[in-house]
Amino acid sequence: MESDYPGVARIQARCPEAAQWPVGDYSNFQVLLAVDGDKPVGFCAWRQSLPDEAELLNLGVDPDFRHRGVGRALLAGLEGLASGNLYLEVAENNVPAIGLYHKCGWESIGLRRGYYANGTVHAVVMKKVS
Repeated sequence: MESDYPGVARIQARCPEAAQWPVGDYSNFQVLLAVDGDKPVGFCAWRQSLPDEAELLNLGVDPDFRHRGVGRALLAGLEGLASGNLYLEVAENNVPAIGLYHKCGWESIGLRRGYYANGTVHAVVMKKVS
């Protein structure tokens, strides 16, 4: 899976619950792209922050392709590439994403108060042990 930034931008625009990054920011990180034929349908951006620790930075799945295993496949791809334990922050009101992460073996380990939406939404910190 190789990056396709216009595809990522299209998916991101269709996923208001995902972080809305300027497309150029993705060039600073690893990006996995899920495709259906030649159409990008999902992505995740991540970084190897330490030799034994990686961070999932953003994940989005086109709403037309949700509940088809795209998010799980992206998370599995991330686990196959990253070294060590994985971490992420997710808005506590993003219940579908939190449910997906729990189903994929992530655990909630903390809360960052006022992390999103100008201090009005807390972030759930999650970890996946390698």
